[in-house]
Formats: sequence, structure tokens, C-alpha cells
Amino acid sequence: MKKFLFLAASAIALISCSTKPSYQLTGKVAGADFNGKYVYMYEFGVRDAAPLDSALVQEGAFLFKGDQASPALRVIRFSQADMESISPRQTGPGQNRPYSATIVLENAPILVTLDTVSVVAGTIENEAIQAFTTEMEKINAEEVAFASSIGNFDSLTAEAKAEVEKKSEALFNRRLDFAGKYASENPTKLSGAYVFRSFSSYLDEAIQQEIIAKADSTFKAVPGIDRVIARLEVLGKVAVGQKFTDFEMADMEGNMHKLSEYVGQGKIVLIDFWASWCPPCRKEMPALVELYKKYNKKGFEIVGVSLDKDKDAWVEGVKNMHMEWKQLSDLKFWESEGAALYGVNSIPHTVLVDKDGTILAKNLHGEELNTKLAELIK
Repeated sequence: MKKFLFLAASAIALISCSTKPSYQLTGKVAGADFNGKYVYMYEFGVRDAAPLDSALVQEGAFLFKGDQASPALRVIRFSQADMESISPRQTGPGQNRPYSATIVLENAPILVTLDTVSVVAGTIENEAIQAFTTEMEKINAEEVAFASSIGNFDSLTAEAKAEVEKKSEALFNRRLDFAGKYASENPTKLSGAYVFRSFSSYLDEAIQQEIIAKADSTFKAVPGIDRVIARLEVLGKVAVGQKFTDFEMADMEGNMHKLSEYVGQGKIVLIDFWASWCPPCRKEMPALVELYKKYNKKGFEIVGVSLDKDKDAWVEGVKNMHMEWKQLSDLKFWESEGAALYGVNSIPHTVLVDKDGTILAKNLHGEELNTKLAELIK
């Protein structure tokens, strides 16, 4: 009897030792017939990445199985071609693309439902991602309801349009505030890294710095966060109080000029990063033209740095919007060397520089810029 018990115990021990940790991701597809199509698993944050794995949809369900050495962020979705046919629209921060889900892949049972708003569950980290997504969807619903209540925006009075824009901005800021708070409170979790990576380009620079300062190595190792860290280092070099960073670009005639020919030469200078294809840039340009007329003869100058890639479009934009100040560009679009040196990842982006070349302020627009110039130029 003792021998039997010993052998049984040994067998159990051997089975236990030979059983490797593994994950089983059970999924289903809701609201559409995708039978016969493949669902793919991609590494999160890697553009144009090849899929890591695939699963066939059968009777509205799919299954991924395997071993994950350490938890990692993954995206579960259909092929790019299928995604375009499902949802060709682009999404903003916190607006999840239909039939796509971001998960934390780890050795545990994981549940995914691909839907117009996908659902993930099964582990603490995935439940955390789902809780964040649910909160974002509440804000999305408010935005949709608000947009529906407006009717025809173009028919509104100027005052009503201003109120609509104010409300829209408030909803957008709620989204950013929640994302920033979540990432700040979860700097050692992959769910926090997912949120930070998704929203970093929209968050205030100081908030980004605070989150990175608290983040652990796993958080920082998420693809794309290294670029955020590198950009923050660049921004530190062109922070308020620092001297401007010089660069050289061509004007519209093809002549090369250094930024230092205009900045640090005894005038208040606004470096304006813009592009002819950028609607917000075009929208704010009439106000900038008026400020130039108002303050130019009092010691104010503007240097436009275009992120255009088509020279004709650039030149035509300058002419049509009556931009009488100096214009520079290397026509490299988002690869613009000047934009890289100043950490520009959205436009319009402005840098206000004092007479001696010290950076005074960044991203002042409209009335804020007017108030600052009135304070500086008396």
C-alpha cells in the first residue's frame, strides 16, 4: 500500500513538473458574420508589424493557445484589409476601433469579444483595461449625444459656435484628464503603459515627465514609449527658460537660412510650426496675421516653419493666407528636422522667444498670444 501511494505521488509530481504554464485566449465575434476569416495577434505599439499568430473564426468563435514567458501587450484584430472594410474611419484618443482589442497576454485564461466596442476579461490587468475602456465609452456617448443635439453647425451663430467648441473641448479634456490620472496611478502596470502610450502625445509635457519618472522598466519597455522618452529629452532642451535651438532650412526661393538670423536678434519672435494641409493652422492664421500687423513695427517677428511636403501647396498657402513673414521648410512633412529639434508632434505649434533668444512660452494661440505680446511689447 505504501509503495502504491509513493508511486501515485511520484506520478502526480511528474505531471505537475511537465505541465508548462500557458494561456488560452477564447474569443468570439459579435454582430457580424466573420466565419472563415482569420483573427490575428499583433505586438502592441509596433507600426506595420507582422502578425505573431492567427486563429480561424468558426461559428463566431476563435481560439489562441500558447506560452507567454512574461506578460505583454498585444492587439487582437482582423487583417488590415478586413479592418478597412469593417471600419475605415480613423479614431481619436480613447475611441476604440471596432472589432479590435488590446489585451495583456499572460499565462491565464483570457476572454475577448470583438464587437463595435470590444470587451476583454479574465485577468486583473485585462479587467483594468476593460474598466478604462468602459469609462472612455461613457465620454464617447456624451460626445455623440452632444453632436446630435447641435444639428447643422454651419447654421449656428458665432456665439453658439463658440459655445459648442467650448463644450467639445471640455469633453476632450475630460478624456485626457482621466487618461493622465490613470497612467499616473498605474506606472508599474501594463494597463497603465497601454493608456500612457495611447494618450502620450495629447498629454501635457509635465504630466508625461511625472509618469515616466514613476514608471518601472516593464512600463518603459512597451514599444513606442522609448520614443516618448526621447521626445521628452528633446523637449527638455527647448523648455521655457532655455535658449532656442538653431537649425537651417530653405525659404520659398530655395535660399538657405539659419533660424539664428531672425531669433536672438533683439526682437520678440514667434516660431510657428504649421502646414498648408492643416485645418487648425488655417483656422488660426487670420488672427495671427492681425497680430503680426499689430505688433510687427513694435519689435515682433514671426518665422513660419512649414511641415508641407509639396512646395507648390506651401507657397500657395502662404500667398492665400497673406502670411507676410519669413517662411522656412525642408519639405519633409513629419520628418521635418526643425520639428524634430523642437519635439513637435502636432500642429499648429508655437514657440515664443525673447529678444536674447530665451524661450518665453510654448503653444500660445489666439487671445492668449495677444495678451502675452501686449505684456511684452509696451
